[in-house]
Parts: sequence; C-alpha cells; structure tokens
Amino acid sequence: MKYVGIINTQAAGDCMLGTHTAKIYKRKFPDSHITFFVREGLVPTTGESDINDGVVLRLIAMQDDIDAVGVVRRDGSLLILSEVGISKLDMILEQRAWFGDLGIAKSQHTPLLNNGFSIQESDTETVFNVGTDKNLPKDRLVITTSGPLDWNRKTKHDQLRVAILEGIQSYAKTNNINLELVMLGRDVEREDLITSLQRLNNSHLYIGPMGLPVHLAAGLDVDTIHITSVFPASYDSPATYHSGWHRPIKSKNHCGTYACVSEKNFSTQVYTEEGPPTAFGFWPKLCPHTDNKLSCVYDTDPQDVINAFDDWYTQRGRYLWNL
Repeated sequence: MKYVGIINTQAAGDCMLGTHTAKIYKRKFPDSHITFFVREGLVPTTGESDINDGVVLRLIAMQDDIDAVGVVRRDGSLLILSEVGISKLDMILEQRAWFGDLGIAKSQHTPLLNNGFSIQESDTETVFNVGTDKNLPKDRLVITTSGPLDWNRKTKHDQLRVAILEGIQSYAKTNNINLELVMLGRDVEREDLITSLQRLNNSHLYIGPMGLPVHLAAGLDVDTIHITSVFPASYDSPATYHSGWHRPIKSKNHCGTYACVSEKNFSTQVYTEEGPPTAFGFWPKLCPHTDNKLSCVYDTDPQDVINAFDDWYTQRGRYLWNL
C-alpha cells in the first residue's frame, strides 16, 4: 500500500475543495492510503478563537477517500491525528496556491497535474459529506444565509445585508411563499460548523458573500446567489466550476478592468498561500479605481440580489416546495 499525504495550509474553503484531489488520486490508485493535512489550529473565518477548534479536521475526516487527517505544526512538522502506526509517507502532494487561469477548484489539483495526471473539467464537480442525508422540506421554502459576522467582515455594509433579507421576505409575502430563513454561523448559532452545514444541506438556496458556505453549498447540491469578492467570478465562483444553479453578483460600481487584482497563472508558478494577489485585500470598502471611490464589494446593489432571487424562484424555486 502506498501512503500519500495531501497538504493544504490555506483557508477552510480551499481545504474542503482540496479533498477532491484524494478522489481523483484514488480513482487511479484505489489501494492508496491518503492522509489530508491542514495548518494547526485551522478554524472557519467566522469561528476564530472558537472553542470548537478542530471542527474542520472532523469535517475533512468525513469526506470520501480521506483515510486519515493531520496537521502541519507551526514548526513545519507533520502530525497524523487519526491513524496509529504510520511512520512515513511515500508521497506528499502539497496544494500550495491557486491560480486565476485555473480557478480555485481546479487549482487544488495542480500537484496531480505536476505528477502527470490528466484533469478533466468534471473533476471540479465537488461532492461533500456532512454526516446526514439530504431531507428537503416540502411544506416551506428554506433559504440559508450567513450571520452578520460573515456578511459584515466581507461587505463591511450591514445595511446591504438587512436590505437583501428584507427584500427576500417581502418577495415571499407578495408571492405567498411559506419562507423559512435560516442564519448560519457561530455568531447566530450554538452549534458547530458541521451542524450548520447539515442545515445548509437541507435548504433550497444559499445567499451570502463568497466563501466556505458557497463552496460547500455547491458540493451539497444547493443553489447559490453569492456576492463575489474583488476577483472575477471565473476565479472562484461555482458558476464556473460546478453544475447547478449559481448566480454571482458583481456591483455595477466597478472599474471594469479588475485593476486591483494582479495576475497569477499556473504557467508562471508564482506561489502564495492565497489566490491571485490583490492591492487592497479581497473585501475592501474603498477603492481608488471606481468613480465614487467605494469598492465593487461594498457598493453592491441589494436589488441585484432580489432580481437574481426572482430569476431563481421562477426557474427552479417554485418547483422545489409545496409539492
């Protein structure tokens, strides 16, 4: 048996996308034993200093084709947590970065590309396991969204969040929709990440800023309407790497050139732990490249989200409940 270690020291969402490298590897080498490593102390961005330290490891251990989990210690050494007696790894696949020309999902497979694997577009079709079967309600429409912490950290605009939720509720009332609006996150729930994701799995639509819940929703066959970061949607939106109904929202207040995003392409092998570098971070409030100097993240029009919800409900949502 060949013992393989996959190492990903990026954010939680990147790690979850990276677990599918195990699926592709085992498709070719079914007798291999795969340990997935994340950085020590990794928590979701909405759960920093959380008492549930380690929940991401528990989630990764639930995924198909992952045999063991481990951490990369702060001194760089590897610690395998869920297996005893493995003294060495025969191969290490390090998911060191993601690239604009590949997109976030395909980028996690670059160690396989470097080892002669052929990666197909279908290999970005994520399928996640959260420990429970899907059980969609038929008597109500369930919409999930992040709590204020995630929204405000990213959009820095709580009025935007409130306006979107009020707009969805008004739409539901006008159209006689029995709506259940579920908020996820440690700031609004007592449960841990896995329980939150089980609630996400049993929803019809997720609405929120780009991040871990969007990627998990796609892999749980949940439709999404998501506000993008400063990146083009082709870099990290499931609308470009996954089937299903996914609508990225980009503000009309935009420079038009993505001037704050530097190119990082696989062909140049420029490594960082994050995606393509940005001048002001992924979620700035201000930007010198727009007419009103507010960023394309901050200045999102809530009506664009409501319009997308109308499209989704007309095309799909009304057929998913009240059956």
